Amino acid sequence: MKVQLLPSTVGVAAEHQLLSSYLIDETLCLDVGSLGFHSNLDLQLGVKYLFITHCHSDHLASLPIFLDAHFGEGADEPVPVVIHAEESTARAIREDVLNDRHWPDFFRINDEQGMGLLEMHILEEEKPVSVGDYRITPVRVDHIVDTLAFIVEKDGAAFALVTDTGPSDRIWEVCEKIPGLSLVILELSFPDRMQWLAEISKHLTTSDFVQERSKLPQADDCRFLAVHLKPNQFAEIKSQLESHQLPGVDVMVPGHNYEV
Repeated sequence: MKVQLLPSTVGVAAEHQLLSSYLIDETLCLDVGSLGFHSNLDLQLGVKYLFITHCHSDHLASLPIFLDAHFGEGADEPVPVVIHAEESTARAIREDVLNDRHWPDFFRINDEQGMGLLEMHILEEEKPVSVGDYRITPVRVDHIVDTLAFIVEKDGAAFALVTDTGPSDRIWEVCEKIPGLSLVILELSFPDRMQWLAEISKHLTTSDFVQERSKLPQADDCRFLAVHLKPNQFAEIKSQLESHQLPGVDVMVPGHNYEV
C-alpha cells in the first residue's frame, strides 16, 4: 500500500499540517479535510470510499467540494461515493454540513433524483469492513467527540491511523494482534509545555506520544509518523520529538507516499 498525507497549504509546499486527509493507493481516503481541495480533479474523482474518524472541521472541511465534483461528473454509469462513519459522525455530516444551509443536502438530492451517487454506511466499533482488497477495522479512541482510529490491512500488510485522540489503551491492544503491522500514524498536537491544553482538548503532547508508542509491544518494529502538529508550535514540537531519538519515528511529510 501507499499512504499519503495530502497537502493542505495554498501557494507553496509546506510541512505544516492544517487539514487531515490520508490517501491510500489513490483509491480510498481516511478523512476528507483537504481531499476536495486537491488540484488534481482526476485524483478526486478516482476516490469513491471515505472513512471518517470524527466530525471536526479539519477532518471534514473539503467534503462539500469533493461531493460537488462527483455530482457533476456526468458518467453514464456513475459509481457512488460511499461515506463510512460511526453514528454520531454520520448524523453531524447530515445535520451540520449537508443541511441545505451550510451546503446543499446531497443525500436528499441523490434520493429524490434517483442518482445513485452517494451512500452512507454506519461503522460499528471493532467490526471490520471490506472494500475491495482492503480490510478496515474501526477502533474507538478517547477524544472530545466520538472518534475512531482505523487499522487498514491489504495483502498481509497493515498500518494504523490513530488521530485525533488523547491517551488511549484499546487501540494498542487491537494493534498488537494485527499481523503485518509496520506503520502507525499517530497524532502529536502540542509541545509538553501545553499539557494543560492537550488534556482539556483530548490530544497528545510529545511526552504523551512517547508514552502511547510504548504501549505497543512491537513498537520498535514499526515506523511511527507524527501528525496533527499545531502550526504555531510545529518547529517546537518537531524539535522536542527529535530530542527523544526514538528509532523509526518521524514527522509525516505532506505529499510524500509512504510504502506499507
